[in-house]
Amino acid sequence: MNSLHGEELSSGHEPYEVRLRVAARTRSREEALRIGNEVETLYTNGAAGGAGALKAAREVVAIVSALIPRNRVQPRIHYEVT
Repeated sequence: MNSLHGEELSSGHEPYEVRLRVAARTRSREEALRIGNEVETLYTNGAAGGAGALKAAREVVAIVSALIPRNRVQPRIHYEVT
């Protein structure tokens, strides 16, 4: 809110300008795309003067470092030929 011009152009009662960023985690790509479409609808049907919209859906892969006691691990190898 008021990130572009600060409080200088704000009337003090209503924000002079507002930017919205939406990030979501979903169980499926279809749900993620649906959220992107809803946000895009705000841009095309909302107030005038928007600076553009970008929507994207991507799979999130994370790495977590953890220590597991050696006696709790049973190594094995599995080959799958397709």
